Amino acid sequence: QVALRTEGRPLDADVELWQGPDNTPVKMRVYIEDGSVRPFSALIETPRGPNTVAIRNIGQIEFPMNACVSADAVSISGDPVAEHSPGMTIQGGALR
Repeated sequence: QVALRTEGRPLDADVELWQGPDNTPVKMRVYIEDGSVRPFSALIETPRGPNTVAIRNIGQIEFPMNACVSADAVSISGDPVAEHSPGMTIQGGALR
């Protein structure tokens, strides 16, 4: 599960799933005008072998975001970013 939110600012991010023997990424572009009113949450299936999920904040440096990636712990209700500990603030242009 991938969950992204901001503190009332725009959210502009790339979410990539790296999998397979040739490490070809599957990319998703996420843009939300207000990340606190409408946080982003997605379930990404990762079959067969080791996989890597990369999140890149492509917004301006003034627009940090909170990101949470969790494996095997799916949150259906509430705020998935707040339910997991402790989360990480990613400044604009950074990759984690």
